[in-house]
Amino acid sequence: MFLKFNSKNERGAELLEFAIVLPLLILLVLGAIEFGRAYFTYNILAKAVRDGARYAATSEATSAGTLDATAITKTKNVVVYGNSAGTGTKKILDLQTNQVTVTQTFVSSFEQYTNVVVAYPYQPLFSLVLPATITLRPSVRMQFVGRIEFPS
Repeated sequence: MFLKFNSKNERGAELLEFAIVLPLLILLVLGAIEFGRAYFTYNILAKAVRDGARYAATSEATSAGTLDATAITKTKNVVVYGNSAGTGTKKILDLQTNQVTVTQTFVSSFEQYTNVVVAYPYQPLFSLVLPATITLRPSVRMQFVGRIEFPS
């Protein structure tokens, strides 16, 4: 014979369906939160690297056209702290100056570029969504337009 379905036979069906779908919904929400945090962190790093590259590209260079150790240290401070003195609050709390790399590329005697790169290990909040640490590596290359210091 045919089974008849009525409201008495379907009691609790919605609760069972919700229990099946709930883990997927939670995973989706946690993934969106984690992606948003990673994207936000990358944007902060990208702006910091851009500021550091701009500072290095307009810094005073030696007579050979290279940045000296002081200019490189100040550039790293601009990336991490937002100022060349290296004081105040960091842009990202666990960002260190040793994670910042400043290099120069010489194309010709008239064309030089300053490269600033950050290698930041991003720690996810939810290991279920993103189980491992991801290294965020924003980089900027700007043409060097700084002043050249000649020894007197």
